Amino acid sequence: MISVSLSWIAEKVEGSLNTKSVEELQIKGVSTDTRTLEPGDLFIALVGPNHDAHEHLFKALEKGAAAVIVNRLVDCPLPLILVDDTKIALGKLGAAVKQEVNPKTVGITGSSGKTTVKEMVASILSVKGKVLFTKGNYNNDIGVPLTLLRLEKQHEYAVIEMGANHLGEIAYTTNLVKPDVATIVNAAASHLEGFGSLFGVARAKSEIFKGLGTTGTAILNRDSQFYSFWEGKTSHLNCLTFSPESEDGDYHAEDIAMGMDGCAEFELVCPAGRAAIRLSIPGTHNVGNALLAAAMSICVGASLEEVQLGLFNMREVGGRLNVKQLTNQVRLLDDTYNANVASVNAAIDLLATFPGNRVLVLGDMAELGDKASYYHEQVGEYAKSKGITSIYSIGVLSHYASEVFNENGFHFDNKESLVSMLNENLFGEQRDISILVKGSRSSKMELVAKAIEESPVGKFERRRERIAC
Repeated sequence: MISVSLSWIAEKVEGSLNTKSVEELQIKGVSTDTRTLEPGDLFIALVGPNHDAHEHLFKALEKGAAAVIVNRLVDCPLPLILVDDTKIALGKLGAAVKQEVNPKTVGITGSSGKTTVKEMVASILSVKGKVLFTKGNYNNDIGVPLTLLRLEKQHEYAVIEMGANHLGEIAYTTNLVKPDVATIVNAAASHLEGFGSLFGVARAKSEIFKGLGTTGTAILNRDSQFYSFWEGKTSHLNCLTFSPESEDGDYHAEDIAMGMDGCAEFELVCPAGRAAIRLSIPGTHNVGNALLAAAMSICVGASLEEVQLGLFNMREVGGRLNVKQLTNQVRLLDDTYNANVASVNAAIDLLATFPGNRVLVLGDMAELGDKASYYHEQVGEYAKSKGITSIYSIGVLSHYASEVFNENGFHFDNKESLVSMLNENLFGEQRDISILVKGSRSSKMELVAKAIEESPVGKFERRRERIAC
């Protein structure tokens, strides 16, 4: 964070400082968690449904906090800034720091793919200059301002991911971010308990365009069923479109070819010209993500050459559709970070491109509301239509997907039984096998992926290699 005075902070959060003697005290970091608080940090005492950080002020003092922001007067020897709402104060402070640094800013939301697009844009812009981008899952009404507070004077670009599970959340965060260019990657069945319907998702995501000024640029998914709705929301803005499926997009792809590693090569066609693109992460859906990342990066000053290099240099994102060749016969597609209908179908598309036995290992997709069983059955139907050989499922809802496969659908009560059956049914045979592991965070499917990696799958292969030597 940039170094600012305590009086500057009090002004920006519209709070009152309890003593003038420390007005010029310099703050270089902000924390909302005493476990990670560094000496000299400003501690903001957030209040939530199940916690009140005002109870930890003396812990903050012990850890070396320089001052605190509170919503009520408390008995604490540290300098206090009193505000009405500490969460709103956090947001105001993040927005003020962002305005002070004033980087070119990219805002990204969507039901799936937003983290991959964010990483792509960050990789492209890193070729050009200093970039701050969202780390991990810091994309909600707490994480976004904490991300903005990480800005330093040297940052020329900021790439901010914005998620939500209810209406109004993206409107709030995008008003803090005030991006120069913003997009919705897609809208799919996700967090339906908070949004009520698929249209509710599309409406909530469209809030990102409210933070764009008259000189900002909106980039729309030309292939989305909600394209016309979003176009209406952005009629007063400069708009560009992307489409991996047709030439209708301002940014589109030609001559798409998939490599043996599942990574795509294609010709990027856009207003800036043409460029040959080679992706380093697998999946046909990443062609669309790359087109979008290119559009956003070029809008804030990147060249086609920087787009080429940035996309090629991008490294895999943990838990997001990584292809791991376990043996000559067995490959694991680890896509365990999260799941909704769109992201599961995209992963199935990649699985379907590999030869041999194609296996989907599926955990429950969460927060799908009253139609959750229907969406799981729909995923099963889609997998079957793409030629997937079998499904191994675990969870309360995923059996609706495996039931579609009849005798080739297997459902389990625990992960140990699932992995044991995979070992018994698949790994003893000498044939090409591709296994996709997918599920929502609550399903903890990363444990299944790890168990598969640590299973006896490679024993025969390693023994054969030793004999050959």
